Amino acid sequence: MTRTRAPRGHVQIPRSLIYSPDHSALAVWTWAMYETLMPHGLDGGRAPAIARRRFLAERAGTSTTALDDARRQLLAPTADGPYLSRSTPRGAKRSVLHAALRRPRETGDRYAPVPAWTLDMVWAGRRRPAGTVSAEAWRLYTAAVDRAHRNGKPHPFDATMARLAAALNTSQATARRRLAELETAGLIEATARPGGWLSIRVVIEEEDATKTAEHYATHGRRRTDPHSNPAHIAAVTPSRTRHTPLAATGTPQETPHTYAPPEEPPSLPAEGAYSNQSARTREAGKAGESEHHRRNRPARRTPTRVPQAAIDLYRTLPPELTRHIPEHGSQRVLRALTAELQHRTPAELADRITRNWDHWRYRITDTDPIRDAVAVATRLVRRGRHCPDVRCEDGHQLDRDTSCNACVLIGDHLTKAKSLLAAGSLSQSPAAEPASGKGQYGVFAAHPTKPNRVDGKPYAALARRLLAARTPEERNAILCQMPQVTS
Repeated sequence: MTRTRAPRGHVQIPRSLIYSPDHSALAVWTWAMYETLMPHGLDGGRAPAIARRRFLAERAGTSTTALDDARRQLLAPTADGPYLSRSTPRGAKRSVLHAALRRPRETGDRYAPVPAWTLDMVWAGRRRPAGTVSAEAWRLYTAAVDRAHRNGKPHPFDATMARLAAALNTSQATARRRLAELETAGLIEATARPGGWLSIRVVIEEEDATKTAEHYATHGRRRTDPHSNPAHIAAVTPSRTRHTPLAATGTPQETPHTYAPPEEPPSLPAEGAYSNQSARTREAGKAGESEHHRRNRPARRTPTRVPQAAIDLYRTLPPELTRHIPEHGSQRVLRALTAELQHRTPAELADRITRNWDHWRYRITDTDPIRDAVAVATRLVRRGRHCPDVRCEDGHQLDRDTSCNACVLIGDHLTKAKSLLAAGSLSQSPAAEPASGKGQYGVFAAHPTKPNRVDGKPYAALARRLLAARTPEERNAILCQMPQVTS
């Protein structure tokens, strides 16, 4: 079977059709084929195309039944009207005219300039020949072309598998297979970056696609090395456990909106939405499972709700910081916001974020950019002082509008501990006189008396002694000696 070439140039495919959940990938390709087959009229417009369904089915390598389903989707009325019209001229028995409607040249809507030569590479049937791509992969290519042309000329853009899958309402595994088809055919050149990100370059020229396919067949996907400058210190991710007993752990996670454009970050969970980790009861176990395995199975975490205040505070974070936060990192920041809202009002937490960002914004430069945006965002949200009082905000008591007493006591104890450490180090002498024995020629000589060891962390020493106590009487005696230990 010989396949005729599509006309050169590009096809302006409406963006609403590319991301439409009611139209299949074959329907998008069918609309593009009818748009290219429509001849130019004498009045400067476009006349309907005369193309039988068998002709289009053979071009796509599929059956006429599948093509009829795609045309029915285009003929179906929508809110803004159908995408295809069908008419039969008077006196013609088997000639049917099809016209592509809602063309961007006429409506002024946004579109993706997809190269017309890529229409020849679509194969929607089985036993796909080498050098062709499926209709679903070609639809992903149209979405990539739309993303690359957002600012005029095509330029590479960054994306993840989650964003590519959300753009076309599919799973990440399916999006990964479609992307592999496009890389094999040379339509897309993807470069793997650290953190699960991909730098995607859309191939527009046919000669460039041939070279890209040859490079991918020989060397595979391009990869970039992580930033390894010893002068730059990576940000340390804060620990999960905090000093406050009111912090609650949870997993505010939800699948992002499936029809969001690929350049937009995934939408945040709605207020009151449950996590996707649902708890299983004992009755919901597998059939035939023994009671021993059910009893010893670890308890799963109960789903938590995401308050609206946490979502609003997440949107108030600096844009230069949130644009670097991936999808899984936004869930960690939401957990931190939810935990801090247990003992802070949204206004107090917003004031803390603004105050901490004023400190961090001057440390971020072009030579030393943000390397861990999630860690920085979490640091802006959480308390920075290690104080046991949850109402302490940078040494200030919010309830009483005075300085924090706990911070003052901790500072006094640390000052005394440092002074005792300095005094103990100065009192040690290199040669000490023997305290007992039989003189210079005696049988033995006693070791010099060792100075008492001063612990710089009095709370840690007290905790170790309390753990070693076996009876309540020993515990009470240790507590009675607490002033002597901390002094």
